[in-house]
Amino acid sequence: MRAAARLALPALAAALAGACNAFQPTEVRNPNLTDQQFLGTPASGAAWLRGTQRQFLLTLNSVVLNAEIASDNYFNNYTTNNQQFDAPNILYIDPEVTSMQNSIARLRYMATFGLDSVYPRDPLVTANDRAQLFLLRGSASLFAGETFVALPVAPNGEVAAWGTHLQSAVTDLGQARTLSTDAAVRNIATLLLARAYHRLGNRAKAVEEASALLAASPTFLYNANFDAVNGPNNAMVAVLTSAVNNLQPLPRLDFLDPKHPNRGANIQTPIAFGKAEEAHLILAEAALAENNLAGARDRLKQLLALVATRPVETVDNRVQQRGRAGGKVVYPNTAQFTVAFAPGEPLQAGYVLDRNATTRVPTLSGTSVTAARIDAAATGDDLLYLVYLMRQEIFIAEGRRLADLGIKLPVAWTEIIANPLTKDGEPYTKALVPSFIPTAFEMDAFTYDATARTAVMRHDMNRTLVRNKASADVLPFH
Repeated sequence: MRAAARLALPALAAALAGACNAFQPTEVRNPNLTDQQFLGTPASGAAWLRGTQRQFLLTLNSVVLNAEIASDNYFNNYTTNNQQFDAPNILYIDPEVTSMQNSIARLRYMATFGLDSVYPRDPLVTANDRAQLFLLRGSASLFAGETFVALPVAPNGEVAAWGTHLQSAVTDLGQARTLSTDAAVRNIATLLLARAYHRLGNRAKAVEEASALLAASPTFLYNANFDAVNGPNNAMVAVLTSAVNNLQPLPRLDFLDPKHPNRGANIQTPIAFGKAEEAHLILAEAALAENNLAGARDRLKQLLALVATRPVETVDNRVQQRGRAGGKVVYPNTAQFTVAFAPGEPLQAGYVLDRNATTRVPTLSGTSVTAARIDAAATGDDLLYLVYLMRQEIFIAEGRRLADLGIKLPVAWTEIIANPLTKDGEPYTKALVPSFIPTAFEMDAFTYDATARTAVMRHDMNRTLVRNKASADVLPFH
């Protein structure tokens, strides 16, 4: 990951001075400040941590936005973002692949440099400060393992498969939890450990960590908070709420949009980086892997009870034209529309909101699943379907769906030409798109009938996932 190696210490001087919008190494020029001078600066550790936290937000923005486009959650109806990710047609020459890889690399490099070079020279650094950088480095490795086929483990280093990065995340997250006395940090480390173990398919450890999180904090929430004044802003807000036809949700997900409302120039909607809902979903999936249908039902009902406590806000989304002002596809925009999850499936009301008036939208977690539907699920596969439907609905606009679909990005072409330890044509230069994933924009496709006011999805991807549960690419516990 070459880009990370170019990060210079003067960037943190900019953060220390409060010039957060200038936190780009190519934009900072200070001939009077050397690396060694910075390392001897009082409170250099605090400045470095602040800059690394800012880089985390930039990385989260990149991962969430591009993962949402490439998944079946949103269609890029009219934006300047990648138009081919929706296909999904993901190439190693894509600028978005490069920017995502570089963001992850920079976050990991900054955390590593802080731990190895900045913190040892600052007597004011505490164990909690060290825990924060281990948490951030673990998050970088988690992003790498969930999102990419493989990546280098260090600048100009050997390429390692995604599982190796998840194991690195486990190590660092464990360190963060051990060092920290902050309950929030300990809890997010525990939840991210459960998330990493889930993706690795380690059911026992995932269950252990998910159970520990719920025991410590049953309603846990850990937000990534953005800065409306100094930046960065939440990148999802603009593409979900502006007047032009930006990212449009699949019609059966319309009732969840916009999850990140535009609250004005001075307030930025956060992104939930960790929440207790995930622990329930992991435990429900684990119960099904053990053929414990009763346990899975009970767990999903506990999850419903938690979701019912989460905020639902009144949102004015009338500026959204849903494809009627320049977009490529027209989307339903009134509650009179009914939706079928696939051809031949029944048409259902309640999934599309009225966009000619203010609407009520869940802004943390929402789901269409009910207790009655959980009780009516007759088989393990029926319940597994509900688990992944709820994962999709609860995590929408948080960048999580791409991993559930088994889609992973390739190592960027810029890495191949710059890193002598990489080679063009290797499997890691190709994206992983499982054979059962529909291509040619089919995941986002639906039949729209303005007269009948119906929208029929071309594919129910959660049914597809359950049918292919034996694949090594999806449903890690099965």
